[in-house]
This record gives sequence, structure tokens and C-alpha cells, in this order.
Amino acid sequence: MSLDVSSALAWLAVPGRRAKLLAVLGVALLAAAAVGALAAPAEPRLAVDDDRPQNNTLVALQGYEHEGKAVEVTPGGEVVWEYAKADDVFDVEALGDGRVQVAVADEIPDGRCPERFRNDGYENCVRNSLRIVDKETKETVWEYAWFDAKLHAHELHDADRYTVDGEPRWVLADMGNDRVFAVNRSKEVLWQWNATDRYERPEEMGPEGDWTHMNDVDRVGPDTFRVSLRNFDTVVDLHVERGTSGGNGSVRVDPVVGPDDFHERGDVLYEQHNPDTLDNGTLLVADSEHDRVVELNREGDVVWKYGGSATFDWPRDADRLANGHTLVADSYNDRVVEVDEDGEVVWSVETGGLPYEADRLPGEGSDGPTAREAGIPNRTSDAGVVRERAAWAVSMAKYVGPDRLAEQLFLLAAGLLALVGAGVERWRSRKR
Repeated sequence: MSLDVSSALAWLAVPGRRAKLLAVLGVALLAAAAVGALAAPAEPRLAVDDDRPQNNTLVALQGYEHEGKAVEVTPGGEVVWEYAKADDVFDVEALGDGRVQVAVADEIPDGRCPERFRNDGYENCVRNSLRIVDKETKETVWEYAWFDAKLHAHELHDADRYTVDGEPRWVLADMGNDRVFAVNRSKEVLWQWNATDRYERPEEMGPEGDWTHMNDVDRVGPDTFRVSLRNFDTVVDLHVERGTSGGNGSVRVDPVVGPDDFHERGDVLYEQHNPDTLDNGTLLVADSEHDRVVELNREGDVVWKYGGSATFDWPRDADRLANGHTLVADSYNDRVVEVDEDGEVVWSVETGGLPYEADRLPGEGSDGPTAREAGIPNRTSDAGVVRERAAWAVSMAKYVGPDRLAEQLFLLAAGLLALVGAGVERWRSRKR
């Protein structure tokens, strides 16, 4: 063995051989990455099929880089409907009568932006819109839209449709302006609440800073609206005085869980998404930065938790289904999963495209029992720092390159590093 090592070292000592070896290694690694990317199965793809659901699933795919769309997936993983007329798609909801509601954001070149956003110091602007789409033609039949300074942290992530005396209304979470407001079909603003009415924005953050990151709003009572303030790690209720309009009326704020001010990190939730209120008042939340799904009681205590970094990677939606299963949009794992009452993943579709929300048709949100009622066990496990960082690096790579190629990030990095080493060795051998 020592002779073999000595022979190998002697062979490598000859000028130029290390460069050749590193070059061959680099080419082989890059070729392996290319083969892996080309051989990756097409998405969406059924990954787990132990307990196939009866109905289709509606999924909003945000997209990593202007590739957002809404899709309807069959229990067998086949796409039977697709809407791809927006850069980013967040909320999606089936309204019945062949209509779908989508909350979307489009990045607009500065030259096509309103004048106030053309020279504001930010590249491009964003056009947010809530659209009602004819499912068959995919044409927009009603829309409420507005422009904002930039895409990141200024998108429309959620809107909720409700009726008052038979009249349809919509409440929207305006992330870029840190406000919640409601409109009717005539597009009149019926009431609004600005976070600055109660909270003080840090001076160093500036008017376009990512302060509240409002990402969800649901009507939970006749005049009560539940709002997720993601960057506060807080969920609050807005109690709106009847008859208010134009934002001049009274809106009372009651924290449901989390601190009642801007925090770097809350004690319970950590940058949550899509809190759903179950029938007994329990809150089902995608606790995103904790890589888990949790249930909180009325006192704000965690009474059930599931996931951890070994299971989920930045989940952003969780719905409790009528059969006691939990449907989760597992965003950075690019999949939608269904967990049964025994805590086992029984159905999963690899969607690609950074899923934001998933709804089991025909409904929207949660209509099932609590974890205690369904007997779902607690189950969390972490993957370890190295695996977490590696998964994060792959996810970030998807924002700048094709998803399939980003999955081969470490082979690509090793191949490029080997080629750089070959270049260095070649230069050193010429200098001798």
C-alpha cells in the first residue's frame, strides 16, 4: 500500500499532471451534473401514493424567477388546469361556477411604471392584482390592482372574499403599504387599517423597508379579520366598526398570538404563513422558519407540532382536512404533502416552482378537526446544521438558475472548483 501511495505521489510530482487530473475530474463532475439535471423526472410528479385522495388539489406556485402559476392536480398527480399569466402567484381559491380567484404580482419595467415609481431608486416596480378568472378561457372577469415601488416584500400575498347582505366584498393584505383594506365589486375602499395606526415603524427601516410583511388575512367573524404580521411573528384580529369607510372609522386591534410590536424573533412563531382558525378557535399555522406546522390554543400555547427540518423546509400553508389529514405546502422542498391522523405522509406531489398554497377542492382552507380530536401525534425532528445549510444553498440557487440544474449545485461547484484548480496548476507549471 505504501508503494502505491509513493508511486501516486511521484506521478503527481511531474509538472502538468495535476492540472490534467483536475481537468478530467472537473469535466466528469460537470458531466454528471448535466446528466442528473436532464434525467430528473418531470414535475408535477406523484411521489407518495399510499392513501390517494378523492378530489383534486389546487396549488399556487409562486415561482423562483417570474415563473408563477396556479395548477389543479388530480389525485394521480396529473395537471388538468393551469393559469400562468403572472410573474408570481400566491393565493388561489376556487369560487365555483367555473371561476378561480388568484392573488398575483407582476414585475414591470420602469418605463411602464407610473411616474412616481420610475425614478424612486428601485429597479422596476410591481403591479399587484386580485383577479377573478374564468376557468375555461383563463380570461380575467374582474380585477382590483395597484402599483408599488418594487417586487420583493411588496407583493399581494392574500385576499379573502366574503359577502355582506348578498354583496361580494374582498379584504386584502397590502404588504408594501403595511395596510389591510376591503373593497366591493365597484372597487370602492370600504375600510382600511394601517399598521402605523398602532405600531411605530423603526426609523432606520425607511418607508419601503420590509416591516410588517403582512401575508394573510381571513374574515373570521361579521366584523373581525385575522391578519398575519409575519415579521412581527404575530397574528392579530382587526375588529372593524360597522359603517366605516375610506379608512376614517374605528378599527380595534387584538393580538391573538405573538408580541404586540415589531420583534426580531417571537417566542412562539417565527415568520409564519397562512394561519387557519379551526372550529373550536384553535389556530393551525405554518410556522415557516421553524420548518414545522403547529396548533395553538386560545391562550397562544402550542398544543400540537409536526415537522422540523428533517421533514419540511419552509412550509407556508397547512390545512386540516375533514378526514383529519393535514395538507401542507412544503415550499423549499417543492412539494405538497398530506399527513394522515397517524402522522404519516400518505400522499405527496413534487410540484416544483416554490408552492405557496394548496387547497383540496372544492373548499378553501381548513374545515377539519383539531389534532387532539383527530388523534394526530406530535412529531418533529431536525436534520442537523450541515444538511440544513446545504438545502438552503440549493433553494437559493433556484432563484438564479433552472431548478433541475440547481439541484445539482454541489456537483457543479465541485466541478468548477476542479477546473479552477487545473488552471492554477497549469499556470504554476509554466512558471517553473
